[in-house]
Amino acid sequence: MAVIEVKDLKKTYRLGSVDVPALNGVSFSVEEGEFVAIMGPSGSGKSTLMNLIGCLDRPTGGSYILDGTDASRLSDAARAGIRNRKIGFVFQSFNLLPKLSAFKNIMLPMMYSGERKDVNAVKHALEAVGLTKRSHHTPMQLSGGEQQRVAIARALVNDPPILFGDEPTGNLDTATGAEIMAIFQKLNSEGKTVIIITHEPEIAQHCKRILRFRDGLLESDELVEEQRIAAPKAKQA
Repeated sequence: MAVIEVKDLKKTYRLGSVDVPALNGVSFSVEEGEFVAIMGPSGSGKSTLMNLIGCLDRPTGGSYILDGTDASRLSDAARAGIRNRKIGFVFQSFNLLPKLSAFKNIMLPMMYSGERKDVNAVKHALEAVGLTKRSHHTPMQLSGGEQQRVAIARALVNDPPILFGDEPTGNLDTATGAEIMAIFQKLNSEGKTVIIITHEPEIAQHCKRILRFRDGLLESDELVEEQRIAAPKAKQA
C-alpha cells in the first residue's frame, strides 16, 4: 500500500519579480515499509521535495497524498498535526537543545504536540538507538554519532510510521555514518518507512531504492541491486 503518492508536484518560489521553479512536475509513490534514498546535485529540487512531502511546505501545483490524505490542501495547523503523528525528522545538524539532557531532548516532541509525557516511550527510544546509559548527558558531553542517535530517538518517540533523514550522515565520519545507517536499516526491518536525502552514493547503497533528481525533475527511479548492510555498533558495556 502506498503511504506517499506524489502526482505532478510543482513548487515555484517568487524572488522579487522573478519566478524560480524548484520542482517541475514530479510523480512517484512510496509503499509502506520501503527504504528510499533521494539523490541529486545542489539545486536539483531534493530538499524542496523533502519539505513538501514532510508537510513543512505547500506545493504550487499537483497533489501529495499522505496515507490517504491530500496533504497539499491542508491548512498549516492540519499539516502540523500530521507531522506530529505520522513523520519523524532527522537532520544533518542534529538540532538538539544544548542545555537539555538526551532524555529531555527526546521528550520534546511530546511537549510540542501536547501528548502526555511518556517516560517509557523515551526509554524505549533510547534503547532503540543504544544510548540508554547516556540518557542524562547533554549534547556537549556526547560525540557527533551519539548526538545523531539522540536525534533519531527524538524522531521515534511518538512512534511515527515514516522517518525522513535530511543528510543524516553529513556531519559524521565514514564509520560513524555507517553506524547511523545500521540504525535506519534496523528500523526499516521493523516496519518503518524510511526516506533519506543524501549526496553520497555509498550512503544511498544502504537503501533499497534510489530516486535521482536533476533540475527539478525525477531523472531516474531504480532499485538497489545489492543493498550494503551496515554493521551495528557494539552495545555499550
